[in-house]
Amino acid sequence: MALSKKTKIEVYQFLKEKILRKIKDYDLSDEDSAKPFQYALFTKKGYLAKGFIHGCETALGSWHESVAKIIAKENFKVAKKLQGTEKLHGKITNEAQRTFENILSDLDSVKREPNHKKESEEIYIASQGNKNSINRIQTVDLYLERDNGEEVYFEIKGPKPNKNEMRAAKRDLLEIYAMKAKDGKKVKVFLGMYYNPYAPQEYQRWTCIKFFDKGNDFLIGKDFWDYFGGVGTFEDLIKIYEEVGEEIRPELEKKFKKIIETKID
Repeated sequence: MALSKKTKIEVYQFLKEKILRKIKDYDLSDEDSAKPFQYALFTKKGYLAKGFIHGCETALGSWHESVAKIIAKENFKVAKKLQGTEKLHGKITNEAQRTFENILSDLDSVKREPNHKKESEEIYIASQGNKNSINRIQTVDLYLERDNGEEVYFEIKGPKPNKNEMRAAKRDLLEIYAMKAKDGKKVKVFLGMYYNPYAPQEYQRWTCIKFFDKGNDFLIGKDFWDYFGGVGTFEDLIKIYEEVGEEIRPELEKKFKKIIETKID
């Protein structure tokens, strides 16, 4: 299936616009305008490139979320971020909260291994019946809904998170599951990461795999992107990024040359 021509163009235009805006806004502050040792080692152009790339990498997280939404719009009835007035509102039972807090504690202390099917079954059971409950609100990085009504909730993170980030992400996703289970719905929840920094080896960062069940509540790299657009999406996306990179390179060269001439020489 992969990406349609229309989606490829939309992703291309989005990414190109973001990079060109970064190039336009990129500058050196006064305290960064003279780095003699860095320039001697890496050249002025090399140092500028490093600063620009770092700035883009900081922004890539939010860009990737937007790209994922663009791709998903073609294959899902709904694809959006739940934030602001559209945050996810619901209730969880006290028993469901105790259940997922115990799951988190056991995962953290390695008393159990991640098993999404088992975890979700425990939470669903703890959410049924006329039990005491509390109101909860969650922000969702990407909410998807299929034509058949199936709901999917994504928490999207960078590929090298610390343990606290993963524990918090797992808790949020289990709480989302509990909120929907209270209404009698069984939904899908995922942690998503846009690339595997250890490829071609399997992703094995302990801070993540101690909490998440890869393939079941955790998608990374090709599996992450192909979930939104079908098989071949990841490869199509890399080609688009390469094409944008080739097109903006002359603009980047001009920007570096101008900074060197006006602020460094």
